[in-house]
Amino acid sequence: MEMSEQERLLAQVGEMLSKIARPYPADDELPPEVRSGLSQLGLSCTERTTREELISRLWARKRSLLTAMTPEWGGPGFTPPTAA
Repeated sequence: MEMSEQERLLAQVGEMLSKIARPYPADDELPPEVRSGLSQLGLSCTERTTREELISRLWARKRSLLTAMTPEWGGPGFTPPTAA
């Protein structure tokens, strides 16, 4: 089965989250391949962009992708989809 564009993006966002969220020394810069991956996802960053900010932006992207992929949840009285 072939992945949809949204599923592919979701997988890429998850991969970037796992690379950025790993423990690093505070002054350690992002590896070039991670910067490139972020750029491909449309998330620009500089040396001053904190990992916390990037993680927050990636989670926001992941939530929006999951919301777009999930059928309507039905409103009040129904359990909404999870963002994780």
